[in-house]
Amino acid sequence: MTSKFSSPNEISETGRDSRSKEKSRLAKQFISTVGVAFLIVVLQMGQGILLARTLGPVGRGEYATAMFFVQLLLYVGLFGGLEVICRHAAEDKIDASRLRRAALKLGLVTGSVTTILAILLNSVALPAEKQFLIPLACLCSLSLIGQQVVLIMTGVDRGQGKFGAYNVRRVIAAATFPVLLLITELAIGVSLLRACGLFVVASTLSMLTCLYGLRTPLGGPSEPKVASLLRESRPYAYSTFATDLFERLDLLLILWIAGLRDQGYYAAMVPVVYPLTVIPNTMGLFLFNAGADTTKRLKATDVNRILGSSLAVQAASTIVFMLLIATVIGWLYGEAFLPAIHFAYWLAPVAAIKGILQGLDSYVKGRGKPLAAIRCRVTAMVLMVVVAITLEPSLGAISVAIAALAGQVISFVWLSAIVYADVASIGEPPGSTGSDLL
Repeated sequence: MTSKFSSPNEISETGRDSRSKEKSRLAKQFISTVGVAFLIVVLQMGQGILLARTLGPVGRGEYATAMFFVQLLLYVGLFGGLEVICRHAAEDKIDASRLRRAALKLGLVTGSVTTILAILLNSVALPAEKQFLIPLACLCSLSLIGQQVVLIMTGVDRGQGKFGAYNVRRVIAAATFPVLLLITELAIGVSLLRACGLFVVASTLSMLTCLYGLRTPLGGPSEPKVASLLRESRPYAYSTFATDLFERLDLLLILWIAGLRDQGYYAAMVPVVYPLTVIPNTMGLFLFNAGADTTKRLKATDVNRILGSSLAVQAASTIVFMLLIATVIGWLYGEAFLPAIHFAYWLAPVAAIKGILQGLDSYVKGRGKPLAAIRCRVTAMVLMVVVAITLEPSLGAISVAIAALAGQVISFVWLSAIVYADVASIGEPPGSTGSDLL
């Protein structure tokens, strides 16, 4: 006769089995998500190669100018809504359909506001010699609604840990524009105007795919209300503004410092170095969920392991990248872009460090402490501006890439200290913004 009571050894064995299965599940999710992230990078690189080859260095610089404020405001204009939706999804207290409708409505609101802001900035803030691109820049601004809806709605899947659905939607969103570009190039050729128009179409199609399976997207019940989400998101909005302005500051500096040709070189090399951000950036998706989980806490040994492995992988990847990049650029982009190689050499370590920073920043936001890194970002931005202005007379546009590297290094040291301070803290309330950290 079997006893209905379990012995301590049986309970211990059951606990170990449960932990082992959970680790195995997370490992599989991480590996599959890294694979998808690399696929997305390949799509983005293909898109970059198509744009570079069809538009040339000057045309690529014109496209970068038209897209600048769209890229700058994409995450800033979410006003922290993505992180709030992710946290609600991670807490799993709201019905998924209601939360997805709330995410849709939030994306439509933030996207509309951000589109207006982008049009205004494009109308008044482009350098004088590039103001002929204002109409195309305003056209590109219309893509913000679709892009923000996609980001916020996929945040529901991400927060719930449904990385299968999350990855599928990300791949569709990433593939739409390059596929449209390729079809257009084969059919009638890609011009600057067509590239800008196709980007708007692609963002709209990507948004529509996120509505699949959601009945009565706008008419059904939603929770929380948009006004409530915007109030909750305020600390995250401040953090996102500082973080994204920091990450896009080099593009702002190159917009004002460089001519269209050098800007085209720089913009073409940005997607080339994307692969170096993939692994630590993907780790950030899981670190956000780990930080949001109030039942578990990372320890200093966990952070040692995460940072140590990330630095080792990034260092090895950067060395290999820098050995191969000259050949790859000549082969994929053509001889017209060979002068861009010196930008790639500086942007490679920038991307390697940026990937780790994005992972650490995700953990801090998951912990509900989005304000912790603001002083870090502001200091790094001041340093970048000083370095760029100091070196520009002698080094030209390459001074921007050097400034970006200086900003990433100081941010890495500072943000690592913030994470260590957090894991060492005891008894802080889960809702603390952590603005007093460092």
